[in-house]
Amino acid sequence: MYLEEHVQCINEKLLCLRDKHNIVIWGGAENTAKLFQYTDILNYDIGGIVDKGRAGNQFYGRQLQSPADMEWTQIEAVVISSFHYEDEIEEELKNKFHFAGLIIKLKEQGQIIPFYHHLSKADIQAPEDYRELLERNKRFKGIHKNERLFILCSGPSIREMDLTVLKNEITMAVHSFYLHKDISVIQPEYYCNAQWEYNEKTTEKVAEAYLKDLKMHVGKSQYFFSLREKGIIDRMQNFDSEEVNYYCYGKDSSLYEEVDLCQGIMPVHSVPVICIQLAIYMGFKEIYLLGTEHDFLTTKKYAYFYDRKQAVTGDTDITTDADSNLVMNFSDAIADAYALWNNYKVVRRIAQKNDIKIYNATMGGALDLFPRVDFNSLF
Repeated sequence: MYLEEHVQCINEKLLCLRDKHNIVIWGGAENTAKLFQYTDILNYDIGGIVDKGRAGNQFYGRQLQSPADMEWTQIEAVVISSFHYEDEIEEELKNKFHFAGLIIKLKEQGQIIPFYHHLSKADIQAPEDYRELLERNKRFKGIHKNERLFILCSGPSIREMDLTVLKNEITMAVHSFYLHKDISVIQPEYYCNAQWEYNEKTTEKVAEAYLKDLKMHVGKSQYFFSLREKGIIDRMQNFDSEEVNYYCYGKDSSLYEEVDLCQGIMPVHSVPVICIQLAIYMGFKEIYLLGTEHDFLTTKKYAYFYDRKQAVTGDTDITTDADSNLVMNFSDAIADAYALWNNYKVVRRIAQKNDIKIYNATMGGALDLFPRVDFNSLF
């Protein structure tokens, strides 16, 4: 649910206050401040705000009172505005203060964070000029329900795996995976590309050369690109319009609860997380990750299954030297890993909510957020 939907639910609960007078809000902290900001609560006859720990303090022009000082027989309704202690406050109202009036609890069943921590629809809204283009992604909604997907990444462990067994499986490849010797056998049904980060090494000329190489090696597939690359792709005209699809990023946040390819998706720190978001939207029941080592903190390298000299983008990574050794400082590497792991935690949470299983079939590596599975045991 988005912020607007939570606010609507709260406002519906508050409707029963219409005929009540001398209403008390229990809680004088952020949750109440957000109720004032987003909901209709101030339209009702609020007689006071109580808070045991903050009694005597000023709060939005009112003095917070102690529950012990209230004349509870004169109060007709209480709105409990404390996300974590609703049940305890309700029990105290009934058993200690013998309150017999209306008690409103705002927390929804299964809700794990306060309503104001949820994303707003505006946070994920696609740019107005491209909404019609992104609406085309509706054709992918749930099209692979109860099927399994193999996400093919570029870690060095890929060299040790016989991927020809994927010939009749649904696969989604990333970035320079097309350099794999068996690419024509695997023939990925989907190909996902990260949003390009342009710098002194990664220029539009490099992007154009990569796109030509990609199309030449892969041929027919359903390609996903960032909306940012639309200008280059339109100008080059080497992809069929029916095989080109776009995604756009929404707000950089860990609060995403669903994936909607017609809107902004969660910005990521590595392309496999985009793939997982696509897979969730498509309805896959099982998702298997291959070549997702993410062990750069321990190896101090960004290594791939292919020789970087083979890749069009081989010498464009400003975070490594010519031998793939990390040149970024350790604190930046830790921050990058932390952000990436958080990305994975978000998609794991969304997958679990939708009863989707994600497995790590990579040989080795550092990614420890998904159950490990032996790749060969799947066939």
